[in-house]
Amino acid sequence: MKRRRRNKGGTKFYMMMSVLCLAILFVGYSYVYNMSEKRKEGQEVTTISINYNGEDENGEQLSALDKMMSYFNIFLEKTFNENTEGSDDSEEKQETDETSSQDGKIVETNDDKEKEVFKTIDSKTKNEKPLEIYDESKENIEDVEKTVYLANNRKEDFFKIVESKTSRSSGPRDLFLDAASINENLNLIIYHTHGTESYYPDEGSNYRSLDEGKNVTGIGNIVASNLEGNGINLTHLQEYNDYPDYNSSYANSNYAVSQILSNSKKNLLIDIHRDGAEENSEYEAVLSQVKTTYINDRAAATCTLVVGDKNGNYEQVKQTADKLYAIAEEMYPGLFRKIIVRPGAYFNQYLSNQSMLIEIGSSLNTLDEAQYSADLVSQVLLEYIDEISK
Repeated sequence: MKRRRRNKGGTKFYMMMSVLCLAILFVGYSYVYNMSEKRKEGQEVTTISINYNGEDENGEQLSALDKMMSYFNIFLEKTFNENTEGSDDSEEKQETDETSSQDGKIVETNDDKEKEVFKTIDSKTKNEKPLEIYDESKENIEDVEKTVYLANNRKEDFFKIVESKTSRSSGPRDLFLDAASINENLNLIIYHTHGTESYYPDEGSNYRSLDEGKNVTGIGNIVASNLEGNGINLTHLQEYNDYPDYNSSYANSNYAVSQILSNSKKNLLIDIHRDGAEENSEYEAVLSQVKTTYINDRAAATCTLVVGDKNGNYEQVKQTADKLYAIAEEMYPGLFRKIIVRPGAYFNQYLSNQSMLIEIGSSLNTLDEAQYSADLVSQVLLEYIDEISK
């Protein structure tokens, strides 16, 4: 019987290939690890450019090797992001727009820094440690580079300083609203992503309250009542989207508004907030200079329109804000500060081209000042509605 010969050459070949693969794996791992360590230390790290769509700059399909290197670099990018995200020293507080897609899908962020925001919201409790005041003009979006707005730049970039008392130039005009026609073509929704925001001197609960007699939801009641008093049909969503889970505020308001959007009418969406600043901060010092204006010899809380520039319909939303701002300047000069365009933000404004985020007053304003401004804003909105219905 013949004895089977062993394939000694084949065995040696596979052993050599195994050793070679292990060596390549070790070298690759060492390479990635060293680059990661350099990146952590802030050193410049250059790698092959990342390509996500499988095509080169000329639109031609990449080779198998190029694709493999692109995937390798995507892995590196994710690794570096994970190691550096936590080291951002931005002074901006979380005002996260959890709804970060324009296809209607709600994507909540994973930042858990403020999970306990409302643990001590009880407005009757004065002895517990105050909660941090949030400033919704500041926002962190996970998939964009964070931008730090220094307090000394805010005055120039964001606010119009009203040095002297002003009176309205023309005031409300006699409107002959065709309410029936407007209601037939307009779906007006007023809502509050942060409905618990309250006003001075409600500092014992860190300017957060579930009492509509103190918070921005109550301010929305005034606006809604004034519009309805002029025959305008609307829906006022009064649920607290920021309580008990503050981090889900924008996801909650997105879902609520999406349920009542119209496919046949123009959707006018008004998200009413109030501005805020950290106590003893430079921003608070700036805000204190512009928090009020005088209209007809009465102090009114100044207001702001905020627009997110990451929406696909940004230009249309900005035009909506520009139009409302122009009407306000004609009727009540100084009532509105300059429009804020927030880089990398959505604010759910992709839901309609007629989306507004209006901050009526701030945590430095009294409730009386905010209520007066709510009446003035109502008049401005009536003029705006009349304009867009023509």
